[in-house]
Amino acid sequence: MSCAKSIFREYAAHGVDLTVIVPSKIAAGPMYSSSGYSSYSINDKEKAYLFLPVKLRKPDSYGEGFKFFQLFFAIKKIKPDLIHVFDEYSSFYLFQTMLCRYLLFGKKIPVISYTFQNIPFKTPPFLFKMSLRFFKRIAYKILYFFIFFYNKKALNGVTTSNFEAILNIKNSGFLGPQKRIFWGIDFNIFFQKDKNLCREKLNIPKNITLVGYFGKLVQEKGVADLVIAASKINDCHLMFVGEGDFKEELVKLVEFLGIQERVYFYSSVNNRELVDYYNCLDVFVLASKTTADWKEQYGRVLVEAMACHIPVVGSSSGAIPEVLGGYPKSLIFKEGDVEDLVEKIKTAKDLQFPENFNIKEFLEKFSVENFVLKHMNFYKNIIR
Repeated sequence: MSCAKSIFREYAAHGVDLTVIVPSKIAAGPMYSSSGYSSYSINDKEKAYLFLPVKLRKPDSYGEGFKFFQLFFAIKKIKPDLIHVFDEYSSFYLFQTMLCRYLLFGKKIPVISYTFQNIPFKTPPFLFKMSLRFFKRIAYKILYFFIFFYNKKALNGVTTSNFEAILNIKNSGFLGPQKRIFWGIDFNIFFQKDKNLCREKLNIPKNITLVGYFGKLVQEKGVADLVIAASKINDCHLMFVGEGDFKEELVKLVEFLGIQERVYFYSSVNNRELVDYYNCLDVFVLASKTTADWKEQYGRVLVEAMACHIPVVGSSSGAIPEVLGGYPKSLIFKEGDVEDLVEKIKTAKDLQFPENFNIKEFLEKFSVENFVLKHMNFYKNIIR
């Protein structure tokens, strides 16, 4: 949430009178909350903007949306000139928001979606759980296709984190304004620090090669491939920061390969501390693997690592090649190819940036400031 808050503050710095509607309580993984939930209240005050918490129908089930009348009266209270929903163009939240907009203001107030989704629209998987009765599943499926159709027709514009998302939106038949704008990263949080001091702080030896991955420990992030690759490189140590349902299997794999003394596991770390973990590394790896219903949508951690001047290696999944486009040397490996990953880690470890390469200029397109400025221009074109 910290980078999102940085984005909200930047909007306010541009003179936007901003109110952010957030779930009052929502399920969150152990990486984000030890309680299993993230909570917001009207007392979570920010000087630059206002939080307005609204209850979800079911905090444990993200896809079922807000309590409608609470959302309705929240939007009525705000009286917005424009509504920007940070969720997928096929989402139920977006549908609820546009329905409230229509009931309150007709079509006078534009609604925009910011989406990461880079695979074609599919009915959400929870609709196929066997616990749902047959006719209820059919009804939900029909409802979601109606929602998708309505969103497509009523939405005023879409911004996305990657170009594939734009292609999917166009292929779905949406004809409104669209623009790719990379998600904004706060470079006041992520920046270069002294590697030796950071390692000393975390009690990590100074004379080792340390490769890292930070994020969810799930199969589709290619963490098993990263462990196998590290086992093939002499004196390569690994740092994992995060939690996930694949962690137990990952620990077993580390033990099976006999490299447990070379692998460091850390649980969730807040962003203000995470910068120290990045700066301990020699190489950062995002080894994502495409599945039937997911591929990498952005790779925020790649940008955070690059902001700390850490060489990065990424797989060919989804938006990773797009994010690394223009990076001085191709450090993209074929997803799932462990031998290719081994070679790319070895290359990245000794990477020397060309003298004419300015990392700050390269990262500018990923900044909070760029995210907000490009959206402000997008809004102007929508409103006029």
